[in-house]
Amino acid sequence: MTRHHAGPLSIFLVVSTAAVIISLVGVFILKSPFQPDHVIVSRREVISQAIGSLLSLEISDRVYLTLRSAAGDVTNVGSLANNLTLLGQARACEDGSGSDICYEWPEDKELRIRSQDNSSSDVHCYDVTWTAQRCATQELLDCYDLSRGYWFGGFQDVNQFWPMNRIQQKMAPYVTGDTWAGQYGDVIERLFVSSTGFGIFIYPDVPLFLSFNENGDKRICLAAKYTQYPYSNKKNSLPVLRYEICQGSDVKAAHGHMTSRHVPKPRDIPSEDLFGGAIWSTWAMYKGDVTQAKVLEYARAIQNAGLPYTQLEIDDRWTPTYGDLDFDRTKFPDPKGMISTLTQQGFRVSVWMHPFFNIDSSAGQYGARQGYFIRGLDSRLPALVSWWRGDASFLLDATNPEAVEWYLNKTRFLHDAYNVTSFKYDAGETNWLPNVHSSAGDLSHPDDYGRHYALMAVRSDPDLRSQEVRVGFRSQDLPIMFRMLDRQTNWGYNRALKTVIPCALTFGIIGYPFVLPDMIGGNGYNEGCIDCTEYAEPELFIRWLQVNTFLPFIQFSTGPWVYNDTVIGICRKLMNLRSKYTDVIKALARESTRTGAPIVRPLWWIAPEDEAALTTDSQFLLGDDLLVAPVLEKGARSRDIYLPTGSWKDELRGGIHQGPTWLRDYSADIDELPYFQRTFENQLSTSSAPQNRTGDSLVG
Repeated sequence: MTRHHAGPLSIFLVVSTAAVIISLVGVFILKSPFQPDHVIVSRREVISQAIGSLLSLEISDRVYLTLRSAAGDVTNVGSLANNLTLLGQARACEDGSGSDICYEWPEDKELRIRSQDNSSSDVHCYDVTWTAQRCATQELLDCYDLSRGYWFGGFQDVNQFWPMNRIQQKMAPYVTGDTWAGQYGDVIERLFVSSTGFGIFIYPDVPLFLSFNENGDKRICLAAKYTQYPYSNKKNSLPVLRYEICQGSDVKAAHGHMTSRHVPKPRDIPSEDLFGGAIWSTWAMYKGDVTQAKVLEYARAIQNAGLPYTQLEIDDRWTPTYGDLDFDRTKFPDPKGMISTLTQQGFRVSVWMHPFFNIDSSAGQYGARQGYFIRGLDSRLPALVSWWRGDASFLLDATNPEAVEWYLNKTRFLHDAYNVTSFKYDAGETNWLPNVHSSAGDLSHPDDYGRHYALMAVRSDPDLRSQEVRVGFRSQDLPIMFRMLDRQTNWGYNRALKTVIPCALTFGIIGYPFVLPDMIGGNGYNEGCIDCTEYAEPELFIRWLQVNTFLPFIQFSTGPWVYNDTVIGICRKLMNLRSKYTDVIKALARESTRTGAPIVRPLWWIAPEDEAALTTDSQFLLGDDLLVAPVLEKGARSRDIYLPTGSWKDELRGGIHQGPTWLRDYSADIDELPYFQRTFENQLSTSSAPQNRTGDSLVG
């Protein structure tokens, strides 16, 4: 048997092949599933460290943080320090900080990860903190994967997709803004949870910029940085990015644990009368052309229609100029007599308010002299701002106690002189502030302005609590209504009908249970004309009311009498149905002050691992046991309905359905609202197939 010895060429090929294999294996090991395929990680020593079995950190040329469920499944991978400037190998901290994990990149940044005390919960949470060490203009940036689950929470959005994975928001300051302009919305919280049981909460003192699925990249990115605005840095501090990540068994567990730690509970509820009656606003009906005669005519029409009412709100242009908070005597020659008549008829009266003072107003001139407005940067002069009703206006300094007292004195005058009961507060978001400005009080966080504004609103009606605001940041404790931004009058998303349920659910998930849906049928805007009205078609109006029937509050503006008697009759029927559940809504409102739970809840609240429950955006729960499934498609007289686990009594058709199940092509004529009561009887479905029928004509 002849023995062959390897020659030099053979040795070279073997060694080269082995080197390629080792290199590829090294790349495979170092490469995170969250890392783009075209990125090649250079071969170097890998630093790996873990906290228990759920969290692990890997540092190579990049920094990756991996979370796992108790079963060992990866629930998220964070790509940390995306803009890391490598000034040398990461090294362990030497200061004995007590953090479970601590590494620093000398003269660049430091990373600390500390596990929370999880002894009383099966949800495990970790504080992640990056601290800049180089300069005050440094940016700290972490990104997490959105593709591993369905996401909820965050902010009011123009489309309000539910789950929110389809929302796309570019990297921008995470502050309250104008959803109509594509900004983060009027009500926000720094809380996001996913169906994998993974959640993120960013601490309020972080100068946060955030992107969500920007250009479809399926990432949520958190950046801490100081800029000229809105996060100014007068103390020249080094930025810190600090947030908490949690891992629970499912979305319900993670949400419950994180909200109990970070989201305030309401300290009381709004006026109980508001849950059972209805708010009627003059806005969509009359826009800026409202007058005393029209208000009285409006009230008579409401009564003649036999519809419930609690509060009549006189909206825009009741004042002579924007800022002079008194009735325009040309349009309202006898406001005291008008409100006296309305009071005798059983109406409470509220009026529309805002923080703007146009420069042609007497109050604006007075307030400017007194220093009651937001000032230019390092200036004694008030800054000029623009808003939708004025190009040159002053903005109330809600951080100035004297200015707030001056403003509240005006609300007291309206109450004492005319018996105005309460107020609808518009605006208050950060986007209305000048880019650079000075204020009497500290605005260490830009959204502190909205918080001060909402606190002022509470003081204007502290006992009855029938006022409303539309701005919300860290204001979940306030016992007042938080209103959705104006809805467009159409069937779609983009601030229209299909966003109402997702928006109500989002408000509840981030801690605002007292959500006031916008007006039934939307605002009736004629494109390009804020004071022109195009009423919703009758079918849209009725379907919109069905969506709102079981929500915490009802707000009308367009009167159903502009259509016909059939529409009025359907409105009466739906409001009578609501009246049967008023006590349930009130009880849930009270519950929210104890537990923080929302009044209206997503289907996953009772089925957190159910795929259909996690993705259904056209149904909701009132409490845990009443499921509501309105029709949202134009011309439809049926819809598919999903019932999660449990026995469900069909309140419209009768019978019991055993979930989880789909009811396909469930009939719901124009005057019918499908809803189901969860029972605890072990019964299988006994209901027959839904039968179609023809409703009365809407146009006769």
